[in-house]
Amino acid sequence: MSEHKIWCGVCEATCGLVATVEDDRVVKVRPDDSHPNSEGFACPKGILYPKILEDPDRVLAPQRRRADGTFEPVSWDEALDDIGRRLNAVIAEHGRESVGVTLGNPTGWNYGAFFLTFGMAAALGTKHFFSAGSVDINNYWVVGQLLYGHNLTNPVPDFDRTDFLLVLGANPVVSHGSMVTVGNVRRRMNDIVGRGGRIVVVDPRRTETAELYEHVPVRPDSDAWLLAGMLRTIFDEGLEHRAMLAHQATGVDALRAMVADLDLDHAAAETGIPRATIEQLARDLAAAPSACVYGRCGASLSRFSTLTKYLIDALNIVTGNLDRPGGMVFPMPFLDAETFTKLFRINGYDRWRTRVDGIPEVLGTSPLACLPREAETPGPGQLRAMIAVSTNMATTSPASNDMERALAGLDLFVSLDPYITETNRHADYVLPPKMLLEREGFPLFGQLHYTIPNASWTEAIVPPRGDVRDDWWVIDQICKRIGIVPSPAPGAQLLGRLGVRVPPSLAVDLFMRIGRYGDLFGLRRRGLSRRKLLRHDGAIKLEDGLETGVLRRKLHTKDKRVHLGDPLFAREMQRMRTTPTADVEHPLRLFTIRELRSQNSWLHNVPKLMAGGRGCRLRIHPDDARERGIEDGSTVAVASRWGRIEVEARVTDEVMPGSVGLNQHWGHKGGWRTAVAAGGARYNDLVPGDAATIDVASGNAWMNGIGVEVVPVAAPAPADAAALTA
Repeated sequence: MSEHKIWCGVCEATCGLVATVEDDRVVKVRPDDSHPNSEGFACPKGILYPKILEDPDRVLAPQRRRADGTFEPVSWDEALDDIGRRLNAVIAEHGRESVGVTLGNPTGWNYGAFFLTFGMAAALGTKHFFSAGSVDINNYWVVGQLLYGHNLTNPVPDFDRTDFLLVLGANPVVSHGSMVTVGNVRRRMNDIVGRGGRIVVVDPRRTETAELYEHVPVRPDSDAWLLAGMLRTIFDEGLEHRAMLAHQATGVDALRAMVADLDLDHAAAETGIPRATIEQLARDLAAAPSACVYGRCGASLSRFSTLTKYLIDALNIVTGNLDRPGGMVFPMPFLDAETFTKLFRINGYDRWRTRVDGIPEVLGTSPLACLPREAETPGPGQLRAMIAVSTNMATTSPASNDMERALAGLDLFVSLDPYITETNRHADYVLPPKMLLEREGFPLFGQLHYTIPNASWTEAIVPPRGDVRDDWWVIDQICKRIGIVPSPAPGAQLLGRLGVRVPPSLAVDLFMRIGRYGDLFGLRRRGLSRRKLLRHDGAIKLEDGLETGVLRRKLHTKDKRVHLGDPLFAREMQRMRTTPTADVEHPLRLFTIRELRSQNSWLHNVPKLMAGGRGCRLRIHPDDARERGIEDGSTVAVASRWGRIEVEARVTDEVMPGSVGLNQHWGHKGGWRTAVAAGGARYNDLVPGDAATIDVASGNAWMNGIGVEVVPVAAPAPADAAALTA
């Protein structure tokens, strides 16, 4: 029996854990009290993650789909050779640009897969590179590029020093924080109130977070109206921090002009928040000794999500709360991904546009919403083959039915995944990857947003099950068979022709060692290297907190100032102000709900996480239920302009009148039996995927604030009554 300090690779919190291993099995997992960031906190997802390793439904050898839709095991050589032949045939007929690559959420905690997926897309020269980021995070990358000069430059809220925290569309008590890696977030938020500060949660639902603090209900898809109204109040009343603005930013006049004639009464009508409350929130934010405005998934799933994120950042900057203690501060990762992506020209925005819809690229990727049309629209560059890594896009992308149809119509679809999911049942091959704990790794995505900078790199602690392989190895083997090296590095293709292929661990280690915390190949005695981190049991604390006064060092703009005046934002403001919001036929506004024991769709086959009667339930206010004759626990039909599903209703006043909330990523199909048995319906069957309805600035899906109508589903008549009627 042995114990190993590891980290959780499920969500952005990346909590420290201690795993007990006996006879090559993880028999117990507990929180790591010594971890610098999580400090002894962990949730059920991390504790139960090892159950995936032993899941009887897990794919443990390459699977090939038969003509009847079932799968049969094949050897790695047989699978990879056939994939290579078929890819080469597609390339010969349609060109490399016809091959696509898709990367899903779990690759953020799998550095090898992440970097080689980007590298494969770059080597192919394809525009068909799709990312889960286009579901709920591309707006962050666009605002980072336009304001700070780099997609990945995104300040995080300084929970430990703030006096006023305004939270929009986020439920940190359940999600544990997104785009900010803060351990035991409930304790950290309670500490704000404990030292005399305030937390205000703006959300259409009285969430687990809102229940603990001040709650301001808001109509879904209207956050931008609230933020613009607050900015107008601040400018009208002279509450902006003029000295900080003069020092930090350009384009302030353009921002002021954007909101100068905003009708605050109209903003109140759009949001459902009284005008007086909007104005008072603005005054309180400006008057606080330190403050931060933080918005996440709810705000990032709106129709104007890029504008919303811009206004969030603008509020922080205008009130003087950027790069100051208690405000929005800049992370200090041990692997400087900003410089890494800049060096290899990965970062950027609107360098090209998608073939069919003309949507701007973000970080070299296209929106998932565009994939069906790219696959089904004939012409040069049509998507004909796909390599997908850790994605269940048939459930998690908008317009799910369109996505399934497009995947089924490809000439070749290869998926690297541990399950036969509703996505992978359309794949020609499902190739099984090693899971975390069976492979080495470091928390790539989490370390970008640590509030307590720390570093860790862990070895595999158990041998891999069955005949599974590292994702990066699989990607590299496929690339070998089509004559490319999966890397954007200059000279990589030449080295590949000479037989030299650099493994991701070496490339990342070299870059880390020349960075801020690196050992400079032995010149810094206390610096980091992969070998040092692998030898160290647990995480190494690098700083007690995040520095301030570092704005000029962190910005990538030429003048080292924040650029608030990009005309894109004024255009988006005008588009929002002229877009009708009322839908008479679908008067209720649907919004998403985050669950404690779910991480998108990929933990729904762990029985203990699914225990307790979990399922897909629509939350509806008693007034709206009464008006429609809906009873608690009854089955209802939910219809939008784009689809219809049936779910169970839960009548509750935790949602505001006129809004309905639904948990996402249910209604599974395929071979993962626990997930399928849970039933439910797919939220994303209601979601539009056409170019006119997604956030045109970033390609983000529009999921929150969709108009729906909800009606009871009549129970079937008893058999004898039906016969009598006949």
